[in-house]
This record gives sequence, C-alpha cells and structure tokens, in this order.
Amino acid sequence: MMQSWKEVLPGDHYRVLTNGLLHPFDQRVVTCLYQPLIGIEAVSMYFTFWQEIDDSEEFLTHHHLMGAMNLPLDRLLTARKKLEAVGLLQTLKKKGAAPGRFAYYLEPPLTPELFFKDGFLNLFLYRQVGPREYKRLSLLFESKSIIMDDYEDVSAHFDDVFQSLPSAETTDGRLNTPPTGSWDARAEPPKISFSNHFDFKKMLTYLSDAILSEDALTDEVRLAIDKLAFVYQTDPYDMSRAVQSAALHTGTVDIAALRKEVRDFYLLEHGSNEMPALYERTQPKAERKIVDREPQTAEEQLIAWYERNSPFQLLEALGQGSKPAAPDLRLVENLMFDTKLNPGVINVLIDYISQVNDHNLNKSFVEKVAAQWARANVRTVPEAMAYAREEQRKREQPKKSTVSGQIQNKRRTRKSPQNEHHEVVPEWMKNPKKTEQQTKDNDEAVKQRAKWLEDYLNNI
Repeated sequence: MMQSWKEVLPGDHYRVLTNGLLHPFDQRVVTCLYQPLIGIEAVSMYFTFWQEIDDSEEFLTHHHLMGAMNLPLDRLLTARKKLEAVGLLQTLKKKGAAPGRFAYYLEPPLTPELFFKDGFLNLFLYRQVGPREYKRLSLLFESKSIIMDDYEDVSAHFDDVFQSLPSAETTDGRLNTPPTGSWDARAEPPKISFSNHFDFKKMLTYLSDAILSEDALTDEVRLAIDKLAFVYQTDPYDMSRAVQSAALHTGTVDIAALRKEVRDFYLLEHGSNEMPALYERTQPKAERKIVDREPQTAEEQLIAWYERNSPFQLLEALGQGSKPAAPDLRLVENLMFDTKLNPGVINVLIDYISQVNDHNLNKSFVEKVAAQWARANVRTVPEAMAYAREEQRKREQPKKSTVSGQIQNKRRTRKSPQNEHHEVVPEWMKNPKKTEQQTKDNDEAVKQRAKWLEDYLNNI
C-alpha cells in the first residue's frame, strides 16, 4: 500500500496557485476528456483546488483537504499524483520547512483541438472509452459552422461609434508608466513528462547526418518521440528509421508525419487495426523490489520474475509457449485500464487464479479479485503476493473444519487409485519447455517461481 506519511502529513500546509487564468469552459474539458483517464477523485481534487485559488493569505492544512473531500490521505495523494501525471498540477515543496509547506499550481487543460491531436492522451482516452464514445466526445467539442456565402459583413467600425481622443490625453505620460506587476494571462498548455526517458543517445548512433542533424531534434520533437516510444514501445533503432522517414525531404522532423510512421510500423508488426497492447508492459521500475541486483532467495526470484515479465509472457508460460488466447488478452487489458493495477500485480493475480481455479480465468472471478486489490491500493508484487496468501488462507479455512470427517470417510470407503483425486500441477511449472528465446537463467527462474508458488498455495 502507498505509505503517504513519507510524502505528506495531515498537518502539512499548502496553498493553491494557478499558472494563468482558468476558464469555465475548462471544467467541461476536464470532466469529459480527462476524467475517464484519471478518475472522479482526481477531478474532484482539481475542482476543489480551483475553488481555493488565492482563497486566503494563510496556508491551509491537508487535514482540511481530507475533510473537504471526505477522503483519507492515501487516496488524496494518489489523486494528486494522477493530476501531476497528466499535466494538470505542479507540486512544489519548501525545503526544510516544519511543518511541510506545499505550493500547488493548477495548470489549464489542453484545448480540445490540442487534446485530440496530442497523439498520446487521446490514444489513452480511445482505449479507455472505446471507439463509439471517443467519436461522440470528438463531435461534442467540434466547432459548428454555417455556410457564409449568402451573408455580408455589416459590422460597425470604431470611428463610426467613437469620437477621436483629445490631444492632451494622447500625450499623457501616465499612460506610459510601466506596471509594478504583471497581468493575468492564459498559460501555455501543460506538457506530459516521463521519469524513464527514451534513449536518445542510442538513437543518434543510428541516424544519418546526411538526412538529419541533431539540431533538428528540438524540445518539441523530443517530447513527441518520448510519447510515441512510450505508447508504441518503440526501440531506438526503429524510432531512428521513423524519424529519418519523417525528415527525408525537408531536413526537419514533421511531428504529424513521425506519428504516422511510428503507427504504420506498429501496424505492420502487429497486424491491421491493432493498437498498442498494455499487456506487454512490465512492472514500473519505481515500484519494483528487485532492482539492479540479482535475487538471493527463492521468494526474491519469484518476485523478480513477476516484475521483469509482462502479463503476455505469463499467459504464454501458462500455455506452455503457445500464443495467449485473445479473450485472455482482452481480459488482462481491461483489468489494467479499469483497475489501474500494475503489470507485476496483474501477473500475481492471473497466476494465483489459474492455480486455484483449475487453470480457468473466469472473467467475473478475476474482476472481483482485481477490484478488491485495487481498492486496497496494491501497487507492488510483494503486496500482491501477501494478498494472494491471505485469499488462499480464507479458502482453506472451511476445509480445515471438515478435515476430520473426510479422513473417517476415506477409511470407510477406500477409493481405487484410478478414482483418487490428485492436485494437478501444470507441466510448465514442473519442467517448462524450452524455446529458442529462453536462456538457461530464465528457465531456472521459471522453475523456482513454480516451486515457490506451489508451496505457498498448497502448504499454507
């Protein structure tokens, strides 16, 4: 679970400011376009902060915010981070202040035109709401125009309405006095930032100087590459080919052409009408336990396996190397969107349910457990494993209450060996088939993971 006390305390103070003016129309944009991505609690925090802009010269406390939103501190921190992630909030903390002091800068949302041309946020909105709702939203913000051929301009001119100014006022020196502050203005739309940046240095080794110079990679182009690499999981070599194609005739990178090149390459590799798959993602490094070191124990080996492999690879392993079924992939994809669980946590969830439910990924059962873990804010693999153990313990309790009767029944009616029931362990757990892609180290990790999983599910 998120330990919010490490980042913020109820007694810490905060004040809300804004980078420029916020317009009433922004409320509609945030509600319709951002809310499907970040959820109602994050949007509620945005609107609550909006009402507190310059509310008082005194700093407010986070305890006040907890009461105003009727939410615990953990969920407030999660909502705040979602706003920061999509560029709607910038958080600053004063160094060495006790109690802590925060400045929350509200950022205006993207305009609908920029949002639907973003190539990043609009893609995630499409995946979240589906094609029909996405089309409805795009039409909702589409400007309506009428044919103007039969109209003529009858607007009055300035000098038709107002008289000229007296000469004394036009030379008044007070008009040229510079203001002491600055006037409020509309801020620039926020930019999405990434903690794990694309490897530009490696990409540059593949670029040809004859086609494109390094100077052509402006900040705007680099941000576009960062987004495209994240969405389409494009490596530096393939990205270099797309960049060179987008700049082939002009020497400058056309971002619209770059998006098309990256998308076309993705469709060529993955098939037509396919979009980037979330099930191919792995656990974010910020929420991994085994980072930059080798696991030392059997449990750490299992944790590392879950963290370093995607749900697609897990389903592949469960199928003994065969390609995962489309319904299973859609189930995993929907889980990652609806519950926002991390890929490593999804791995534990799928592996656990596969074991206890006779290798059947029942949709309603999977979604029920996933919703429970999401409400508990399970973010890391160790937390997910702890919840799996607790779930298994609950399942075993009814069995223990009747174990005596079962033993007596077995003594009275001894079954033949053919009718005895044995717990079946999947062959991929006992001795996974090796493919050309599997290394010896990975093969050993799979065996260790299988052994550990079998132990903690069957011998609690």
